[in-house]
Formats: sequence, structure tokens, C-alpha cells
Amino acid sequence: MNRMILAGLATLVLSTGGALAQTCSVVQPSNNQMTQAQLSSLLTNRYACVGTSPTAQWNELHSAGNVIDYKMGPGHPTDPTATVGTYVISGLGNPQTTGTVTYNYTGGGSYGYNVYGPTPVGPGVYSFCGVSGGAPNLLVTVSAAHC
Repeated sequence: MNRMILAGLATLVLSTGGALAQTCSVVQPSNNQMTQAQLSSLLTNRYACVGTSPTAQWNELHSAGNVIDYKMGPGHPTDPTATVGTYVISGLGNPQTTGTVTYNYTGGGSYGYNVYGPTPVGPGVYSFCGVSGGAPNLLVTVSAAHC
């Protein structure tokens, strides 16, 4: 009986790890990476959210090169917005070549991502695939409104 439980748990753990890895290795074909121009259009003055409200891990507004942690918003007395870093979209110099978005967090690290999408997971969901700074692979919802 214990062997069956352990085998079931091992299968669950391994299948969960595979699902997380699918964010970048399976879900997105290699020819679906966004260009510099697409990334700029996607992120400028928009929110990027990992997780869903009210427990989203990140809810960040991209504004004029700044990354603003939105949390509960500017009117909230104990959880207002705060600029937490900057972002830069780069590539090989041509706006139509594939791009990378790099986040530089104040007092934190620098993380680079190639972005693919939208994904089949849902509308507005993109694969952010870590390429530098130990950036994790993430499914990110990008929206014009607070997530």
C-alpha cells in the first residue's frame, strides 16, 4: 500500500514539474518569439501579472521604462504603488528582430526574458522564458487594466 502511495506521489511531482517546464519548452514553438516592436507594443503602459487577484505574485505596470508595483493601487492607505525598477527591451537593433525584455529591480537582480505568445492557456497570457539572471519561466497575463 505504501509503495502505491509513494509511486502516486512521485508521479504527481514529476508531472507537475513537467507542466511548469511546458511554459517554455512545449507550449511555445521556437518561431513564435515576439519581436522588439511587438514587445514594446505589448508592455508599454500595461500591467504584467503572475497569478490572479487577489493573490497575484506580481502585478506590475510598465510605464516610461519604469516598473511600478501596483499591488492594491495608489488610493490604498497601506499598500500604495511604488516604482520597483526599470525595464529595457533589446535585440539586434532592428525592431522586427526577436527581442528580450530585461527587468532591473532596485536593490534586487536583473532578469531577462524572451516572450512568446499569446499562449493557448487563455487570452492575454504569454510565456516569459528566462534567459538571464536566473529568471524563472513564467506564464504572465498582460492587460491594459489592473489585474
